Amino acid sequence: MITHPRRPPTLGAGISDTSRLPVAAADFEPGPKRVLARVCGEIDLDDADGLGQDLTAALDSSICGLDVDLSGVTFCDSSGLHMLLRLNRQAGRSGKTLVLAALGPRVARLLRLTETEHLFTIHARATSSPPAEAGPTPPPGQGKLRSPLSTGVRR
Repeated sequence: MITHPRRPPTLGAGISDTSRLPVAAADFEPGPKRVLARVCGEIDLDDADGLGQDLTAALDSSICGLDVDLSGVTFCDSSGLHMLLRLNRQAGRSGKTLVLAALGPRVARLLRLTETEHLFTIHARATSSPPAEAGPTPPPGQGKLRSPLSTGVRR
């Protein structure tokens, strides 16, 4: 048997599933016409489908569209990009809009490298509905919806 003293250990060797980096999470703030989704964590192959389902449900529940704050995203791979592209296409088909807001450097770089920036409406920062448009205050515990992904539960 040949040993390689300078070769780094195999990627993931000795790492348990419980030490996995943070999964994608989303908090939802429904407004009178649009829903604001604040996404954080890592959007990768393991989490993109579940997050996409949650964002699709938020888009479907809105009147005009979905604003996605990506400032808290620490990693996004091609599966995350594909999920955003599908969501954007679905918004267009349903007569709604998808706005990506507050792109972090990693997401901005991904869009730039893949030359997909022009396919999205991008705003510098996320905005929620002004208080005047918000209507009556919802009962306690009903003002924000939290994605099941945010609990760290895997699908």
